[in-house]
Amino acid sequence: MASILALPQELLLQVCKQLELSDKVRLSTTCKGYRTQLSPEIFETIHFGNREDLAISALAAVEAHGNYTSRIEFTCYSGPEDELTAPSLPLAASKVLEGHLTPNLHTVRLQFEFNFDDGRDWDSRAVSGGSIFVFEECEDDDYVREEEQIWKWRALMKETWAALTANKYVRELILDDFIPKMTSTFGTDEFREFLSRLESATFNIHSLDDNTCWRTNTQECYIEYLENLDTSFFHHMSGLKHLHIWAGEPLGLEGWCHIPIPLRPKDLPVLQSLKLQNCFVCPEIVAFVQGHAHVLRSLDVKDCFSAGDGGGMTDDAIYWAKFFDGIYEANPSLTEFIAGGDKVLLEYDNGPVSERVQDIRQKLKVL
Repeated sequence: MASILALPQELLLQVCKQLELSDKVRLSTTCKGYRTQLSPEIFETIHFGNREDLAISALAAVEAHGNYTSRIEFTCYSGPEDELTAPSLPLAASKVLEGHLTPNLHTVRLQFEFNFDDGRDWDSRAVSGGSIFVFEECEDDDYVREEEQIWKWRALMKETWAALTANKYVRELILDDFIPKMTSTFGTDEFREFLSRLESATFNIHSLDDNTCWRTNTQECYIEYLENLDTSFFHHMSGLKHLHIWAGEPLGLEGWCHIPIPLRPKDLPVLQSLKLQNCFVCPEIVAFVQGHAHVLRSLDVKDCFSAGDGGGMTDDAIYWAKFFDGIYEANPSLTEFIAGGDKVLLEYDNGPVSERVQDIRQKLKVL
């Protein structure tokens, strides 16, 4: 039987594209030719976690083939009763995250997978140390450092961010299930320099409930941290061009159970595209667009919504019509404006399209 390697190069590439990653790995072990052909695809993305054996395996992979790696996906696991060690993050994991072995790295996806609603204590001073109450009390810098000396999950957050901060190659950062908790790493100059090098960032923000209809947006620490996210992140992202925020609890507006959206007109000076999901349209977004009228090219609020008149819960709620008025009057340099998806209607309470909304839509066509 003729070898598959005897196929024309173009046809061989098409055949290999149809294989699952596991099949490519198995095929690459059969001969040097397949290994040479498939290694760039096999090692393009490195997935690993903070378990010692997984970290060692990932380190071995990038030591041998790190030039092929453009993406790293790291998931950090911990429980509240895990024994605190020094360091808490395996050395092999730190070496991979630091990026010295992956000069062509572009993207890092980071996730902390902590099961706060498992019924156990995760915090030293919360009335109930788990569930939404992990975010109950506000924290100062001294308290954060103390907690990092007590809880392994907090030490892991600190050490993971510290390792990633040393990475000079990352340009895209994807934060899945982003935990709204401070770490002592966030206050360092090295972390802020890391943020300044990023060109794209995605925040998928963690949220949960306590099974009695109370959610994390009723907790003071959760609200305070997110409404000041610009202080720890956005204010230092001077080179960021693309930002995507998916809010676990709706961001926008002020009032009880509301979290003001942490976008300031003077932050993110070169931002070209902004995508918001599960957020209220609000005056802060309008002000941000006004402050970026000459640089922002794409605004996506398709999966956002209006609070109408606020229902007594907030004083700064606006209807879609006023939001559109504000965007139009800002005269931004948008080439793309996405609003009104399949799940969110622009008309209030599913009512008929008013003449005012029709007029606003007509005006937006000229943007």
